[in-house]
Amino acid sequence: MRLRKSNKEKRFSTNVHFDISDGEESNVAQQSRQSSDEEFIVDVQQQQSDNEDDHDFDHEDSPEVEVEVEVKARNGKKSELKRKKNRRSWAPPDEARSFHKVQSYPTDPSQKWTRTYVGPVKRWTRLHYLVDYWFGDLEDRRKVFNGFLNLWFSFELVPPKLPLGSRQLEMARNAWMPDDFSEDMEDKFRSWYQRYLSIANTPQASTMINRNKAFKKFLPQTKSDMGVFLGHVSTQREYRINQGESIPFTDYGIPAEDGDNPEAHSRGWLLDVGGIVLSMGWAPIKGEVDQFLAMAVIPYSDQAYYKKVDDIPKNSELKEGSIQIWKFEAEKGRTGVLRPALSSPKLARALCFHWGRALRMQWCPVPLSAEDNIALVAALCGDGTLRIIKVTLGVGNDDEGIFEELQNPMATIKPPKEYTLEINCFTWLNMNRIAVALSDGSVVVWSISPCLPLMRHPIHGSPIMDIVSGYPTNSFVVATMPMGGMFTITDLNRPTAEKTYHGNPVVSLQPSTLVWNNHLRGFASIWPTSFPGTSTISFVQSRVFPLSRHICTVEGQTMCLAFGTCHPYLLAGSSDGSIWTLNVLRKMSSHRDKTHKLKLFQHEYCAPRPLRTDSNKDEQTSRRGTCRIVHGFLPQVNTHPLGVRIAKETRANRAKREKAAKGKAKKVDDTPTFEDSEQEGDEGFTMVPGPITIHEPLTRVTALSWNPNAEFSWWAAAAMGSGLVRITDVGIEDGQDKWHGNSRQPESSGLGDGMTGDLDDDPNDEDEMEGEESDVDADMMLDD
Repeated sequence: MRLRKSNKEKRFSTNVHFDISDGEESNVAQQSRQSSDEEFIVDVQQQQSDNEDDHDFDHEDSPEVEVEVEVKARNGKKSELKRKKNRRSWAPPDEARSFHKVQSYPTDPSQKWTRTYVGPVKRWTRLHYLVDYWFGDLEDRRKVFNGFLNLWFSFELVPPKLPLGSRQLEMARNAWMPDDFSEDMEDKFRSWYQRYLSIANTPQASTMINRNKAFKKFLPQTKSDMGVFLGHVSTQREYRINQGESIPFTDYGIPAEDGDNPEAHSRGWLLDVGGIVLSMGWAPIKGEVDQFLAMAVIPYSDQAYYKKVDDIPKNSELKEGSIQIWKFEAEKGRTGVLRPALSSPKLARALCFHWGRALRMQWCPVPLSAEDNIALVAALCGDGTLRIIKVTLGVGNDDEGIFEELQNPMATIKPPKEYTLEINCFTWLNMNRIAVALSDGSVVVWSISPCLPLMRHPIHGSPIMDIVSGYPTNSFVVATMPMGGMFTITDLNRPTAEKTYHGNPVVSLQPSTLVWNNHLRGFASIWPTSFPGTSTISFVQSRVFPLSRHICTVEGQTMCLAFGTCHPYLLAGSSDGSIWTLNVLRKMSSHRDKTHKLKLFQHEYCAPRPLRTDSNKDEQTSRRGTCRIVHGFLPQVNTHPLGVRIAKETRANRAKREKAAKGKAKKVDDTPTFEDSEQEGDEGFTMVPGPITIHEPLTRVTALSWNPNAEFSWWAAAAMGSGLVRITDVGIEDGQDKWHGNSRQPESSGLGDGMTGDLDDDPNDEDEMEGEESDVDADMMLDD
């Protein structure tokens, strides 16, 4: 073996200083390239003598020298030095790098992603392990989740109607809680309310007013009617509806008075409230009683378009507000299931006040029996103050309704006395705790009795648009959606330590797009992205919060969401007036199967034609416009937007390869397939911004709500910007057709006949997991 002459003078010292800067590496590489074959030794005897002299060399007397490190490139391979440089291709080659110097910010987009989820749960994780990860804190998690699968997996689009007093109904009511949880909370609420009455210094005060005064000063009032086109899409006709009136419709979605089938039952109502509904919710009440729906309604003039800025009404002028509580009667059908009655809904009670418009409202989540006749509702008013109001839900109310003018609420929650600090949103933690989110990004926990703040913790650096708690399983775990920042989950028991966030920055300008489901113990929200006009909805589980999963993509921008309290079905409202529903449990537990979503109906609004200025006042206020409601849509395949795009690219690449390889030997296909691209996970990308379609402002869906009572949990309410509120019984009874799609079904779930009609499937869309076995076993037993 030939050695370099320079090696005779090289000595290795134990005190060597390594400098890995680019300047030294380039110098060493330059010196090595100047070496040639002329330095190699050809005299073997001289080599041996030199080696003997090397052994007698004293290392202590030798000076410190730099160490040259080089690996000669052999067989066409790159040197180790070049391979190290290629790992940081974004850095300039002539820039000096060292341990004490901060590197420049990368310009390559692929190197900028610094926040991502790396954990045990992936998108392709099997259902058995997924249940362990999601509900690992419960011992009987597989048994309980197996009951959920047997109860709801076969119903892909809408929830089933459960018989009264059945075991399935109690399972849907209690979910992960003990069987006596509802009764225990009811007893605690009674004792808490009695204690409040004994220590309250300023109880709630109100006076009764007549109907005319209430509509003149507090409630929105319209003098004109509205035209509504209803019926089958091919045979629609116009109906006239005024404020306070309603139109009942049958199982087929047509008005009851036009139904030819005498055995058709009422399926719901179409109600005109005469204003824009900002927030609404069903009163939690136990028993087979009539249902109450509360709505925060504002006049059309508050959101109307004004040509001059001076004509816009100021917040200080909008002092009158109200909350309307409507009563909907129910009747028992032949199968023992409660259904909507044919009688018209009535305005049972109106809460009127001088605190500004009611912007948001929420009922206390603890349900009470009809005998208690008491409920609590929290209302965020225009003056920036949150108030807790006691409501008496009497069974025998007068048909004319009760109109109540409030002077003092049950409790008043004000923001801290800081400059421009306001309460943006709130959520109930339990019957005596409520969390309010402020405009500075902090969250304050308040006690209702006694009324005082308990804790304030900063979470975001921008105003919080939505806050939702995980009641009842995780009452003090709250998820917050900021106007700009990170989608965050915080445990208020230990807010400093127990907190995490989603990796994608989010820009959220629309409230009511964050909801909680107790059966899945997770949150549904708009997809965390910096694009404010997103139409994609995602699901995040509370135990694996940074990992978001795609639920569905709606048409238009997402305006509001509603998750079932007693079932895992989601309602989504869009800016184009469409209402979508799907089974999130099935979507999450069988990602390898093709799932579907259903458009319940679509609402369209057409503003009246502007009249001439010389026309009289009666002609200008003759009509409020015309609406059209279309129903009867077929289910659509719930595809992933990124997966569809990758599938099209894969088909195009495959066609090019087949054309190029025609007549040649078959080559190995190294192009990533559609399945592999889908399995990369939903956390590694942001939804691509799509086009934004501008619709009529009053076409949008403003509020959605599932009924939280187990006996009526399949009742849904949807409010549109035109002032129409549609209350629908969307449940499926035994004997009716169930939609199952094309995916596999559990044998123990009692399969039925599928729906008739062709699906709205795209023949070019490939199944995202074609050829793989289903994620759900045939018997749906997770105990094995």
